[in-house]
Amino acid sequence: LGRLLSRVQSAVIRAGAELEQVVIDLSKKVDDVDQFLAADIIPEGVYAVPKRQLKKSKTLNYAGVEPDFVIFERDGKKQHCYLIELKDGDTFDTKKAAGEKESLQRFLTAVSPHIQFTMSIHFCCFHRNTRQEIVNGFKRKISLQEAMTGRGFCELLGIDYDDVLAKRKEHQEENLRFFVEQLLEIEAVRDVLSDTLRFGNVEWDDDGSETQH
Repeated sequence: LGRLLSRVQSAVIRAGAELEQVVIDLSKKVDDVDQFLAADIIPEGVYAVPKRQLKKSKTLNYAGVEPDFVIFERDGKKQHCYLIELKDGDTFDTKKAAGEKESLQRFLTAVSPHIQFTMSIHFCCFHRNTRQEIVNGFKRKISLQEAMTGRGFCELLGIDYDDVLAKRKEHQEENLRFFVEQLLEIEAVRDVLSDTLRFGNVEWDDDGSETQH
């Protein structure tokens, strides 16, 4: 059972990472954070920082702790930085959220003196329709201002929410195959599957394919 749950968690992590990558691919990106922040005049617009670039930054690298997304916005005299935790699923873990909120606050406190941006923290539940739903889901451990819907997140980045969903749909077959292959690596799962589907005596190959006798 532990191995089965581990495979499920692997699939969940893969799906979350895929969502982050789709968003990054559609967004205007910052390729060098330190160079971007050192510019005399930061260009207007909204810019997403990929995690790999965040880890390379001397300005924003804080003890190995980083948000899922750092987004810079410059609009006229307004310069704001959003620190965002992105949630793909609909299951809320309030205890974990409290820890994540504390980590984001520590990150904000550590880096805010080094950048010329106001800053705020947010939790985006990508598939929730209203901010109030998100607040309620987190048992009011976060404020309404800290809650962000998927559509609101995409609007901030200037990308189309439905485009993100369409891109993910293209990957659904691949993701399903990955999940099933992970399960079939577990011998007990193969045995139960053979019995449930009445395959008879099945010899499973290393790649998860089956030979029926």
